[in-house]
Amino acid sequence: MSLLNYLQFQKIDQSADDISDDHRPQDDISLDEPVDEASLEQFWEQVVQDIHEDPEWFSFDND
Repeated sequence: MSLLNYLQFQKIDQSADDISDDHRPQDDISLDEPVDEASLEQFWEQVVQDIHEDPEWFSFDND
C-alpha cells in the first residue's frame, strides 16, 4: 500500500511570508489589448527561419 495516497498539501501560512504585496505577481490577465497581426506573423516567420537554420534541427516529415 502506497503512502502517497494519504499525503495532503498543507495550507500556506501567509503570516510567516516575508514577501510584501508589492512584489507578488499579479494574477489579473487582461485580454483586451488588440493583436498586431503583421508583427505577430513577422515574429513567427523569424522563429521558423531560426529553426530551419539550426544545425541540430531536422524534419519529422515522411516525405
